[in-house]
Amino acid sequence: MAKKCVTALDTSETAPGGFSVCVACDTTDTPVQDTLRNGVANISLTGSAAQDSSMADRMEHAAWAGVSQIDTVRPDTTIRLTGWDKFRAGVDRMTTTRAYKMTYIAVPLMVAGIAVNSERNHFCDLRNSYMPTFRYDFDDYLQYAPMALMFGLKVAGVESRSSWGRMLVSDAFSAGLMALMVNGLKYTVNQPRPDGSGNNSFPSGHTATAFMAATMLHKEYGLTRSPWYSIGGYTIATCIGMTRQMNNKHWLSDVLMGAGIGILSTELGYFLADLIYKDRGLRRPEQDYTKFNYARKSSFFGLYTGFSWANRHIAPVGDLNLRFSTGANVGVEGAWFMNRYIGVGGRFTCASIPMSIDNDLYFEAHPGFAANLQRIELSSLKISQIMAGPYFSYPVTNRWLLGTKLLVGYYHMRRSEINAVVGQSNDQQTASAPGDAALRHVAHGNIVQGNAERPWGRSGNPDFETSSSESSSAPGELRLPMVALGETGNFGFGSGLSFTYLVERNFGVRIFYDCNFSPANLAVTTYNADGASKQTNVKHFSTSSTLGIAVNIVFW
Repeated sequence: MAKKCVTALDTSETAPGGFSVCVACDTTDTPVQDTLRNGVANISLTGSAAQDSSMADRMEHAAWAGVSQIDTVRPDTTIRLTGWDKFRAGVDRMTTTRAYKMTYIAVPLMVAGIAVNSERNHFCDLRNSYMPTFRYDFDDYLQYAPMALMFGLKVAGVESRSSWGRMLVSDAFSAGLMALMVNGLKYTVNQPRPDGSGNNSFPSGHTATAFMAATMLHKEYGLTRSPWYSIGGYTIATCIGMTRQMNNKHWLSDVLMGAGIGILSTELGYFLADLIYKDRGLRRPEQDYTKFNYARKSSFFGLYTGFSWANRHIAPVGDLNLRFSTGANVGVEGAWFMNRYIGVGGRFTCASIPMSIDNDLYFEAHPGFAANLQRIELSSLKISQIMAGPYFSYPVTNRWLLGTKLLVGYYHMRRSEINAVVGQSNDQQTASAPGDAALRHVAHGNIVQGNAERPWGRSGNPDFETSSSESSSAPGELRLPMVALGETGNFGFGSGLSFTYLVERNFGVRIFYDCNFSPANLAVTTYNADGASKQTNVKHFSTSSTLGIAVNIVFW
């Protein structure tokens, strides 16, 4: 194979790293992209780039990861390309295609919406645990805010990507495609809303509209003027998606699918308009971030969301054995990095972890509850945490980052209750005093129903069915308190492992697995059917884990 030498700088071709060179092979000049793509064995570097001894390594790193600042290299330095190098170069090439740019956010959101649909109750339980009475309708209007800003800027004479005609055609295509996809799914899937107000929950039309509007603003002003237009638009759209869940109108799966549809429909709408208009009506070019230097520190702030689980059991309390299952965890997290490797930050999260009874020993010891038992009501374990500490990051490539952290902080667990709902005869209904606290005690949370023969389940294999509806007593029913876990708090520590992909200059996606550890002193109160109670202090070392995904605003 002929030796390939860098002989001159050439402004006609730009390598993946953003520097311009030309490679001479025999008598034919070959752009450096082709040389890197084919994985050349040797490249001897000569010419004016000849002083800095570290520059050869910097050039190799830049060729795969997008570094733009390559100044000089030592003469006759050999760079050997490995299979991993060629893979990284292939990934970088793929991320520059239009198909990738149209789908890299929308498609994963839509896939996630389908994937979490079967687990949608977890995040609804989280909402019911922390804000069961949240009811505001500002999302009906705020969903249009990014679009209103776009038109306002246009009317004010701030030049955008497109002329008025091209922009209106692009937006009309986008809105039509969005409405078609959203309504087609709504009245095909027929998924009930969390509050039971209809069967057109999936996907969220408000969220789709908000993300469509945010993507319009992103296309017209975020890509051509400043990424902060994009950040502002998508922040508003994310707030709309969260508000739809807080208002108990949509499941998480509805919101994820709606966000994906809103983004994809806008990308397709602009693609169709581009086919029609070609170069006509383009007023402002997109900013070129292909030469952006990712090889530097990257601080972040973003939305934290995932599935959490705690110890499967806690220490038995008398005749009671509690079991915990998978729940939901949401919050915010951010860190400031002083260099590419070390930073300081923190997070604030709220989790809701469902409880259930693991056996029927309690009911056998307290037959007063077993008589005429209709159902068992359990409120989820509600835990909030605030933690801070050092963050660490290692750049596997300039866009892929491996991270970990060591955090300390405080956690707070709210009061949680378990209640038995029993049937009442007519004589019992007449004899019951309306103000009897033991009989009128109410707790909101999950409803756990047993089978007809033994409604409290079987030992070691409870036959429970869970729903997320709020508790309400039917005529002829009494709610009796069984167990209460008192409010508590303590200090704890945590760590985790994450992979971050820097999708764009100011946008990153992080997949994480976090673990938390803390001692706990639980005040557990157990009740008899007659209302008598007994309190027991249980010392317990709590461990919890969260597997999830975070979307981050990245600061350089």
